[in-house]
Amino acid sequence: MSARELPPIDAKVLPFRRPTAAVRFRRRNRWLALARPFAQALTLVGLPLALALWLFSSPTFGLAAIEVEGHRYVEPAWVERALAPLAGQNLVLLSLPEVERAVAPNPWIERLTIDKRLPDRLRLVLVERRPAALLRRGASLVYLDERGREIAPFDPARGPGDLLLVSVATRPAPELGGVFALARELERVAPEWAASLSEIEVLGENDYRLQLGALDYPLTVRAGTLGARLAELRRLAPELERRYGALRRVDLRFDRRIVVQPVEPASRARAAAPERVRT
Repeated sequence: MSARELPPIDAKVLPFRRPTAAVRFRRRNRWLALARPFAQALTLVGLPLALALWLFSSPTFGLAAIEVEGHRYVEPAWVERALAPLAGQNLVLLSLPEVERAVAPNPWIERLTIDKRLPDRLRLVLVERRPAALLRRGASLVYLDERGREIAPFDPARGPGDLLLVSVATRPAPELGGVFALARELERVAPEWAASLSEIEVLGENDYRLQLGALDYPLTVRAGTLGARLAELRRLAPELERRYGALRRVDLRFDRRIVVQPVEPASRARAAAPERVRT
């Protein structure tokens, strides 16, 4: 089909109409535009700042109560008196090292854990030093811990009294930690004698004198040799009793011999001389 043969197109022309009213644009208020970011900044910064100011200044968070746990030898009243200067201070700002320094003078405290319990409570969990023996120093007694360190003077109202007694025969006093190692050695090789051990006298490095309820005489021993030497004493005990009767002391520090000192009869005025029994 050619272009001349196309059917006529019925086209309509629409008239142009102007809008009856022009579109109006509203101008934004400049102050409102500035207020929105200011409000956002106030929300992000101002509220936390106000909360912090309230936490740091409100009397609600003043230290008012102290809880003490794990105590046996430390009196809670002593802890309260030691921390009395901190009463009323803001608990949020309270320095934990300052609390530790306040209770550090108590010799029974080994270490402690401190918790802040908002709004106004402080909780102290104590780990105390455990008394393992009593050190006799002249006419006074001092508690020792299991490491041989002094704790505090003996107080029957606070600490136990049925502890191993330790005395020192030399000056200056040696390390006392070996006393407990010797007690464990005795318990290992002679548990029936260890149960009656009442006193250990420190004579020098590794040399000790034992007071045993199971024996009528003290034993002078050297640490690390109890296994062999006590076995030899048991073997010779009937012979020693038959030959000497009562004994004043027995020394087991020498190899292959036992030094004994018999109890002299009352009629003999001279001092008893030690005798050696070869083993």
